[in-house]
Amino acid sequence: MPVRAHEFDALRARALMEADCGFGSTLGHWVGQVLAHRLQAARFRLLDLHAHYGSGRYL
Repeated sequence: MPVRAHEFDALRARALMEADCGFGSTLGHWVGQVLAHRLQAARFRLLDLHAHYGSGRYL
């Protein structure tokens, strides 16, 4: 599975987000999507490992 890493200066990013609300909103939305995707993937892995097979329900 390919992995991408993004590195940026947090202080500069915060300053840019405060200066341009549209940019701040877009960046916040993007980060939120990435975090949500990672949490959902971790949840599915945990379900695969620990849920009763064939239970047919979500935790």
